[in-house]
Formats: sequence, structure tokens, C-alpha cells
Amino acid sequence: MSEFLVNVTKFRKIVEFCNKLTGTEKTHKYVYLYHKDGLKIFASDGCINSIFNLRQSVDYFKGAYALSIKTLKLFIDKQSDEDLAIFLNSNEIMLKQANEMLSIQQKPVRNPPERHVFDLAGELSAGDFLSGLDFSTVHIPEDDNCYFFVFEGILYILTVYDRIFCLYHSGVKCKPFESTVPYQSLRHLIKAQGTLKSDKIKLGISLENEQIGFQTAGLLTSICSRSLEENEEERLKSMIRIYRSFKPLYKIDKKTLNHNVTKADRISAGLPIKMNFEGMKILFEVKSETFYYSCRAKIDERYHEKNVEFTILGKYLKSALSRITSKYVYLYHFSRYLAIGDAEKTKMIVFAVDYIN
Repeated sequence: MSEFLVNVTKFRKIVEFCNKLTGTEKTHKYVYLYHKDGLKIFASDGCINSIFNLRQSVDYFKGAYALSIKTLKLFIDKQSDEDLAIFLNSNEIMLKQANEMLSIQQKPVRNPPERHVFDLAGELSAGDFLSGLDFSTVHIPEDDNCYFFVFEGILYILTVYDRIFCLYHSGVKCKPFESTVPYQSLRHLIKAQGTLKSDKIKLGISLENEQIGFQTAGLLTSICSRSLEENEEERLKSMIRIYRSFKPLYKIDKKTLNHNVTKADRISAGLPIKMNFEGMKILFEVKSETFYYSCRAKIDERYHEKNVEFTILGKYLKSALSRITSKYVYLYHFSRYLAIGDAEKTKMIVFAVDYIN
């Protein structure tokens, strides 16, 4: 029998990470304990995989033990800081903490996951990267995709939906690659990674561009990906060129803008919001055959004589504004496109409009 101790605070964070990573499907709500170049824990939502290196000295064993995440969350006492003892033998895994014991009869029969080989593409600040990833995936259908695109040596992350696209300009130099990954698994990654503290994330690409890897201390996460088709690549290049051409029109207090958009969206029960920028004022209007609501807000600074009018669903703008941390946001303009983003143009929600005066 092999036995070892695990710091319960560390183990609790691993279980919570795996709980968020695996989503809501019951078939994925397990962690797997296995031995391959040391003791490791594995979890997956079917597309995104995470492997923790426990750095424990344990005798080698074949296969993998499966543990229910729900059972682990219930068993580990949140009030106790006593180390968790784990015992392994050929047909049982046992956990002990304080005066409690959990025994699960099973043979470690599942094959351990294959570990992909990644080519390092770049290194990013974990906080900035996850914040940008969160912004660029603010509000699109769950079955849609997100694009990782290195353009002229800089990593961009984009999502596209209808006449709107969200863009995160990382400002980080990376080796050239272009991939698309499932939106839903990225949301799982964002939620899970928020449970751990990391300073840096190393970004890697598998040899066949079938996986993107994210490595932090003691943790390797990979997500399934595919290379872009030619029309997708050209479309993204055109979006980045549009982004680079934007010039600021107005400076607006973000808190004020967010308040008015949120209130108009709630009162109107999801109707489109018409926004008219004229002089130093913004007019918000929502109307239908039987309903009308309006409010006004001020523009803090104006950089151009153009008056702008556009209509947008409040849920998109609310989601974007909630993920911009600066005090002020800016309305940008180029051709038939408008964008709202921060002063550095790091995070921008872009939309096509029918009228600009």
C-alpha cells in the first residue's frame, strides 16, 4: 500500500479548480489520480484538460483512480486545516482527515491521459491574459468559437457574433500561430483559473496545432483547437486593420455609461437601445409600439465634430463595460465602424453601424 499526505488547503483548491473546469455535465465531474513521471491529478470537460503535478513520492502504479468531485467537496472539511492522508492499494483508495475516513473500492483501470508536447509561443502576465480572455468572450453563443491570432508578432484574441466583435490586444510578442478554440471550454478555463494564484502563464502550441497549452507552476492545461481556414484568416486580418484604424471621438465616464445602459436594458426587458451622441450629451432611447423610455448623460471630452447614432443590445455593452477596469471609456470611429474601449485600445467591443453624421 502507498500512502502520502497532501496539504488540505492546496488539495481543496485543486478540487475547486477541477469542479469549475469540468462544467456541468455529470459524466465529466471526476478527478483522476495516476502515476506518470510522478503522482498527478487529471480533470477534463471533454475538450479542455488539466494536469496537476502533486510532487509526492509514491510507488509507481498502473491505471488511474477515479474520484467524484461532488464526493470530494463534501468530504473535505472546510473547518479543518489538518493534512489529508491518502492510501492507495490494488483495489481501494482511502482518504482520511481528522476523525473521518472515506474508502472507495475500485481498481485503477482507466488509462492515464496522454501528455501533449508543446512548442512555446510566448509568456504572458496571468492576470492581464485572463482579464483579456474574459473580456473577449463576454457574450457569444455557447457553441461558438474564439480566435487566437498572432498578427505582425503580437497576440490578439477575438470573438465574432453577428455584426459585433470583441478584441483583446495583448501587446505581447508571440511566435506566429492562428487557432480557434471552443468558447464554452474557454469560459470553464477562466472560471477555474480564478481559483488559483499565478503570476505568469506560458502559452504553447502542439505540433499539429490540435491543442493550445497554458502552463503555470505545477499545472498544465490544454484545450482542443484547430487551424484557421483561409477565409477565417483573412476576416481576422481585416478586423485587426479596422481596430488599428480607430480614432477616438468621445471620452465618457464608464460608471455613468454603465449605469444608463444597465437601467435602460432592465426597464426595456431586452429591447435594443438607441444611443445618440450629439454635442456634449448622450441620449439613450428605448421604444416599441407600446413603450418608450429615455435618459441623458454627459460626454466628458469630445475630439471630433461628428455626431453619432447607433442601436445596440444592452446585454452586449453591459458585459463589455463590466470587464473594463479604467475610470473612462472611449467611443472610437473608423469608416462604418464604432468601438467602445479603454484608452490604450487593449479591450474593445466593435460594431458596424448604418448612420454616422
